[in-house]
Parts: sequence; C-alpha cells; structure tokens
Amino acid sequence: MLDPSPQRTPFLMHTGATAIDFAAKHAEAITLSALSPHTLAPRVIALRHAAARHGRDPRCLKIFAMLAPILGSTDAEAQAKFARAMGFTSIEGGLVFYSSVTGVNFSQLSLDNETSGGGNNDVLVGGTSRTPKWTPQNLGKLMAVGGNGAVAVGSAQRVADTMEEWVQIADIDGFNISAVVTPGSFEDVVDLLVPELQLRGLYPKRQENGTLRERVYGMGQKYLRNDHYGSTLKFTDS
Repeated sequence: MLDPSPQRTPFLMHTGATAIDFAAKHAEAITLSALSPHTLAPRVIALRHAAARHGRDPRCLKIFAMLAPILGSTDAEAQAKFARAMGFTSIEGGLVFYSSVTGVNFSQLSLDNETSGGGNNDVLVGGTSRTPKWTPQNLGKLMAVGGNGAVAVGSAQRVADTMEEWVQIADIDGFNISAVVTPGSFEDVVDLLVPELQLRGLYPKRQENGTLRERVYGMGQKYLRNDHYGSTLKFTDS
C-alpha cells in the first residue's frame, strides 16, 4: 500500500480537439494545436461553453496551444536558425506526419495548390477568412520544423508579442512549448524568452511552491475543484 499523493487525483490533461464534451467534463487542462489563433478561437469557445453545460466555471478549463519558438538575440539571428533548421527538413516527411494527424491523403493533391481544409484538416488549417492560405508544400515544410503546432521565429520581444497575440485572439491560458532542437530550443526559452515574459509580468520571477494543481489554480487547491465531476466521487464521512 502506498500513501496517496498530495493531490490524490493527478492533474487531468486532455490532448487534442476531439471528444469536446468528454474533455469539458473531465479535463482540467487541454493542449490544442493550430497554425493560427483565428483557427483556434472557435474551438476554445466550444470547449468553454461545453464546460459551462457541465456546471463548471468555463475559466477553470485551462487551454494550452502548441508552439515551437525559434529564438535569437536578434530577429536576424533567429531567422538564420530557422533557415538552418529548414535545410534539414523533408516536405514529404512533414506531409506524412500531417497526414497521420488529419487523415488527409496529400499524395492526391498538387504541392502548390491551396488547401482550404475540410474534415480533420480543417482543425489545423481551416477556420475563418483571416487564417493564412496554405499549400501542401508549405504545410509540409512547417510540419517538418514545428510538428502540428505554430512556429514563432524572432527575438524574445517578437516571440513574446506573438504569444500575447495568441492569448488575446484565441483566449488561451498558456502554451505547450515544443523543441526544434534539443536541448538548444529549451535553453533559448530559458535564457531569452523567460526574462522577456517576466519583464511583462507574464511569468513568475521566483519558483512557485505547491502541487501542479496549486500552480494552476492557486495555493490551497490541491484536490479537484468542487465543480469538477470527479469531486462527486470522493469518499465522505457518513
């Protein structure tokens, strides 16, 4: 027998935009992927509305977007890193990966013809008239660098601006940072991006204590919130 953890129930995360109702009922945090904040925004709205239908505070559902930052001390340095990374990419490999995510068979499409989404593909490249226009060729390039999330290239100031734009447009709570190279991508985040976010009051300046759930919801919230479905299943004194 083991003693229960301080949280008892682990912090509950859901990945992807499928099973919206399930995620809105059970998840505390959700990671989503999109190439544009305008594409992401309608899914965030749908998730928060679904959480409300389950009697939850829509803001308690924390939503994180995938982001691959390519950082430099200047925009030019970051662009040089991006160009070097692109030199190792395979358009075909990127499209194979993207096909595994969306179920779209890109071998049936011309590399230079615009794709407007449809079906699962719409989850990443569709959305509104304000989303970028994509071809299989530049989709393959982007997927080969950043996976199925967005790529932000530039100085810490420029990438921080991009992150703030995503938060404002898509109403997300944070980011799931992915790496283009390891450990270099994460080192750049720590050395360049975090200090800039701290200057903007967007990242804590000192290490936070407590459980993961307390870091998300605030100190003292070690267990599931009272409006979470799982809290109805806890043992109580009879």
